Amino acid sequence: MKRLLDVLFYRFHYKVLAFIFAILLWLLAVNREISEVELPLRIQPIPTGNYRIVDYYPKVVTILLEGYRKDLLILREKGTVKFPLPPNLFPEVDGKVSVKIDRSKLILPVQSVKVKRVSPQEITVKIEKLIEKAVPVKLNVIGLRKGLKLDISPNYVIVYLPEDERNSVKYVETERVDLSSVKKNGEIYLRLDSKYKVEPKIVKVKIREEK
Repeated sequence: MKRLLDVLFYRFHYKVLAFIFAILLWLLAVNREISEVELPLRIQPIPTGNYRIVDYYPKVVTILLEGYRKDLLILREKGTVKFPLPPNLFPEVDGKVSVKIDRSKLILPVQSVKVKRVSPQEITVKIEKLIEKAVPVKLNVIGLRKGLKLDISPNYVIVYLPEDERNSVKYVETERVDLSSVKKNGEIYLRLDSKYKVEPKIVKVKIREEK
């Protein structure tokens, strides 16, 4: 009995390490195994032209995917895939248009996964055309010291908005910024705050001493 125990526990720590190492290798091999799986994923259409998305269906598509097991598990957890729509869409009178889902254009949260099939092969999108309107930029700043002046470039931007909301937008405001610590000439870049698409999205503000 003693001899058997001596054999079992001889260099026991090496045996434990070997066992742990074998498990790690097995887990690595499983995670690097390439698999195929069908997943129901929420599709999120992304507008790329002068229009906004009012509604779309179906909201969920079934996608046949190929990739490493660990990547497929991540994708299952994320549950969403993005689909950039064409810049030019020509809807019917009711604003609806059917768009074929190009699987090569799908944006997955895990890039290494390959899309092999999508069902259904198209989605119906209801869109609203947007118009362009040039509006002035309004600075949203506090704490400007006496003797300093601000110059905005550009001081007008293009806003893309629905026709029936044309008159509701008079200007676009910058993000709020505190300039109380600014004592001399300089430049800052501010983001424009708007619920609409704006071009450009950022303006340059030059701070200079007033002459």
